[in-house]
Amino acid sequence: MSDLEGFVAEFNAELLNRASGGDGVVPDFKENVFTDMMIEALSDQVGIVENAVTTYFEGVVGRGRSKINGYAVSDDEDSLDLFVSIFLGAASPQKVAAEDVRKALEQAVRYFRGAVEGLHRTLEPASDRYAMTARIAELASGISRVRVFVLTDGVTGMTRASIPAQRVGSVELRFEVWDIERLSRAVAHGRPQAEIDVDLDEIGGPIACVALPDAEADYSAYLMIIPGQVLFQLYELYGSQLLERNVRSFLQAKGKVNRGIRDTIRNEPHRFMAYNNGISMTAEVVETTTLPTGQTAVRRIRGLQIVNGGQTSSSIHRAAKQDKADLSGVYVQAKLTVVAPDLIDTLAPRIAEFANTQNPIQMADFSANDPFHIEIERLANQIWIPGEQGRWFYERARGQYLVALANEGRTEALARRFRERTPVHRRFGKLELGKYLNAWDQLPHQVALGGQKNFVLFMQRLRETRARSWKPDDAFFRDLVAKGILFESTARIVKREPFEGHRSQILPYTVSAVAFVSGDMLDLGHIWREQRLSAELEELIRRWTHIIADAIRETAGGRDIGEWCKKADCWKAVRQATFELPDPPPPEFSQTVRIAGGWGASPQEDRVALSPDEMDAIRQCRLIDAADWIRMVEWGMQTGRLDLRQREIAAEMASMAAGGWPAGRLTGKRALRARPVIVMAIEGGALDPERAG
Repeated sequence: MSDLEGFVAEFNAELLNRASGGDGVVPDFKENVFTDMMIEALSDQVGIVENAVTTYFEGVVGRGRSKINGYAVSDDEDSLDLFVSIFLGAASPQKVAAEDVRKALEQAVRYFRGAVEGLHRTLEPASDRYAMTARIAELASGISRVRVFVLTDGVTGMTRASIPAQRVGSVELRFEVWDIERLSRAVAHGRPQAEIDVDLDEIGGPIACVALPDAEADYSAYLMIIPGQVLFQLYELYGSQLLERNVRSFLQAKGKVNRGIRDTIRNEPHRFMAYNNGISMTAEVVETTTLPTGQTAVRRIRGLQIVNGGQTSSSIHRAAKQDKADLSGVYVQAKLTVVAPDLIDTLAPRIAEFANTQNPIQMADFSANDPFHIEIERLANQIWIPGEQGRWFYERARGQYLVALANEGRTEALARRFRERTPVHRRFGKLELGKYLNAWDQLPHQVALGGQKNFVLFMQRLRETRARSWKPDDAFFRDLVAKGILFESTARIVKREPFEGHRSQILPYTVSAVAFVSGDMLDLGHIWREQRLSAELEELIRRWTHIIADAIRETAGGRDIGEWCKKADCWKAVRQATFELPDPPPPEFSQTVRIAGGWGASPQEDRVALSPDEMDAIRQCRLIDAADWIRMVEWGMQTGRLDLRQREIAAEMASMAAGGWPAGRLTGKRALRARPVIVMAIEGGALDPERAG
């Protein structure tokens, strides 16, 4: 079986599993599931798409049919991605005619033209397709670039170069074709940058260079001076895909370095190269030519990556795009290192690490080779789920699952055994890990930023809160898996509920609400042992998703909901909602109590269910920040309204609040003792009732 055939078989098995509702997944039409899976791969595994939402629309627009299967808006709201699917549903890859691809593109372009002209006014407001179309209309005046992706489970053989760009008004539309063969290649190699193939003849012509003298080295290198306009065109074409290996590609351009770059471009463009350190790039293949002057020049670059200089590149792009800066006098010195594909994962991080000196962030912090991720992979390989019949698979680097399947599944029987032991639904990667842990740690606004940015913030927080010598252990891994089961189960629940949109925001906010209301005392061990949520907890989550959706909409006011959900203030507002608990609560809601042992016997720990009253008291305590608890202590002393014990309780709460409410410290009994203090402070005017929920 070829690599492509193996990939297709695995892809189709997962597609059928999801479409039929296997493993708790909500049943859906195969084309919708296919689109979901393609967008997930392009976002989480290939890394060229962010903030994507699968939404289906088909109908007559203008004088012809239009169709779209999903969309994505960039964080800067100046770029739009549209997705249209050609789903064949064949057991093996079938040829897709070029005419069918062009027809799909025409339908997508027709939809975009209708959307910017007010198509949403003809659609049912309480629908996802209305939300998508209205969002595009809202942003139409600020959109400067649109990418249209054709997604298909067939094989086309088409490239970007074979489909010329189009314009709709002042907006240029560029086209991408992602068939199953291209996706297989990108996922298996784990190198989306290999898809970047730059022909400099198309964007300004070959660039003169100085080549590394012949030497016994496992790389070659070139020094160049790149015109700012060429760098702008590269970033315009490929965006953050150019910066896959660059730490700062995911950080916002708000630092002094970026402002300095933009100020120089605006005020002293002729001095840009004198002031700027330049950029470092890597590539897999470089083709050179000889200029009429006899000088060597770089003509074509395949697998291009900017490993240092992401700020320079993105700032030049922003200055020209947003500030309309003239780049004719801007030049950037560049070092281009050509590394063979089998060495790129070893050398590129080192080049980036040694070149990045602008701040203490190191490439290793976000690399698959970081010790944290290596240890998580080791734990996944050695820890079996209860019953000892299967494991979870941690995909530390893209494509590892398929590589493992190919290595261990040399026969059909061995492949089947591998899938039974580590099925696709028990596979997760770095981006999923970041979502699971940040949502549980009540940072839903960071999860709402998108997989890549959330992951970077997660790694930054990990470095700031854990000693360098710390390593995750067995307990950490089991809790991680339990949090993953909670997150993915909530995702399935959110997907099947009839929301008008914003499911990707409702999901992390609901998980954070579960952690918040339970006071971090949800019994993760119960979830690990069962490898699923109880029916009672799933029903509770289902009800809470609607409370979350209403709270997000109400607190947003007139603001864009997607942007509002990215703010910490959104989570502060949403958690004020009333989350009702059944009596008794689901079995996962419990706390550890220490039972004293008899003579000669050591104490034991046991899990005891929390009462709804205890959980409500925990929720109320956690709504109040440290400053308010301290004010209550001072008010109690000044007025004499709180006795010594009550002031001690308030001080203890202030300490916990200041420390981020450490897991397990705020027990139900402690919360019940603190609640009278809250009531007395409210009655005495020392605390705003709204701050106490």
